[in-house]
Amino acid sequence: MNGMPKVSVAPDRVTLRPGESTGVEVTIQNTSQAVEHYGATIVGLPRDDLFGCEPSVVKLRPGESGSVQVNLSIPERPAPDAGLYTLGVLVRSPYQREVSRCEELRMDVQPAPALSIEAQPEICVGGPDADYTLRVANDGNTVIAVTLQGSDPERKVGFSFRPRSVQIAPNSSAPAQVTVRARAPWSGQEVRRSLTVRATSGTDLAAEKQVTFVQKPRIPGGPMRVVGIAVAVGVLAAATLAGALVRNARQQADPRNNQTNAAGAQTPGGAAVGGGASTGPAVKGTAPPPPPASATGKPPSSAPPGNTNGKPGVVDFSQLPDGQPAGDRVISGDLYAASGIKLSSNVELASPACKNATGVALRTKGGVGSFLTSSTTADASACNTLPVRIAFTAPARTVRVFYVGSGAMYQMKVELTDGSVLSVTATSQAGVISPMPYDAPDGNPITAVTFGHASTDPNNKEATVIKRLTFTPA
Repeated sequence: MNGMPKVSVAPDRVTLRPGESTGVEVTIQNTSQAVEHYGATIVGLPRDDLFGCEPSVVKLRPGESGSVQVNLSIPERPAPDAGLYTLGVLVRSPYQREVSRCEELRMDVQPAPALSIEAQPEICVGGPDADYTLRVANDGNTVIAVTLQGSDPERKVGFSFRPRSVQIAPNSSAPAQVTVRARAPWSGQEVRRSLTVRATSGTDLAAEKQVTFVQKPRIPGGPMRVVGIAVAVGVLAAATLAGALVRNARQQADPRNNQTNAAGAQTPGGAAVGGGASTGPAVKGTAPPPPPASATGKPPSSAPPGNTNGKPGVVDFSQLPDGQPAGDRVISGDLYAASGIKLSSNVELASPACKNATGVALRTKGGVGSFLTSSTTADASACNTLPVRIAFTAPARTVRVFYVGSGAMYQMKVELTDGSVLSVTATSQAGVISPMPYDAPDGNPITAVTFGHASTDPNNKEATVIKRLTFTPA
């Protein structure tokens, strides 16, 4: 009967930080009466590629000893939780599996705290307030308590976090929301505020995220220009009227004018003579010259017909373009191209299972009806939780996305012709069709919108449900 090998490990305890490696020496003695081969493995590590043995197999005669150098490493991301682990150094014959021996190796994993924070959207357009969705991640290997705070250089913005403090397990994340508030301008140009959202744990661990808060004026520039023109016209009219009254008063005070007015008696024919107010062309009944085309609002008869490209677009996703029921099917991104849009899914924050889910589908479910959603290119029921991108074949001035949610927060990223990307957020009402609107500024129309959940959690289970879309071309 073959004897069990004698095994020793030196050192029998190692200390590592995430991302580091170390080596131990395993000494094996053949206590049997025959030549044996032995190999070493480490039991207890999360993956087999975290250790290596050199040589992989040693050949020993009876009573002979040999050594195997074992190199150990632990990953930096995700790192194992900090603490003391007991690993097994297993020495076994590759030819006789019952010939084996296992010795303990203690591994002390040191704490390596790490923290990160993300915010969606990065640019938010609103009035006096705006909402951002945060994801605070504990990228380290110890439990940490995180506190959130915000700041702006001008100290004009208030921050309200929900929650303000949270405890996060290792290699995990926690959601949070922040509402920012500041006095919006009454008129003039929009105000862009640079904000810093900061997550801290203790005195030496922190992470920051820069976001932008764009505040539009309460009274848009167009109406203010109209008011300004109206005021200017009123001032000019008042000045003209005042001048006429002054001249009339002077004429009445001049006795020669009174004599002239007295001489202005009517002839038997009924026409006034002299300097009376009834003199002039008006007594002939002559009509004033016709106003120009711009004043009447009608083009001249030789003008071409008006442009009909400005007709609002309406896309109903409860049916196909030919009017047939939507059903459950994967559709081409160009299916509604004749209506002015092209469709795709955004996989930027998708889970690994949905990284290639660039398709779109029409789905039909009880209580919701038919709707547009994301999907894989092969299965209409797969990966329905991703954002949907809607690109316009021609720039649009306004857009309205009508959607259904269960009370969660949604966002619409708006791409403009100058390359800028803005975001609109809103909280859905459970089971209610709600609009997500955006009106583009003058001279900078919309080229595309991406609609989906405001949450950045790739494991979100709630489907993206878009019922219809309306827009007006620029």
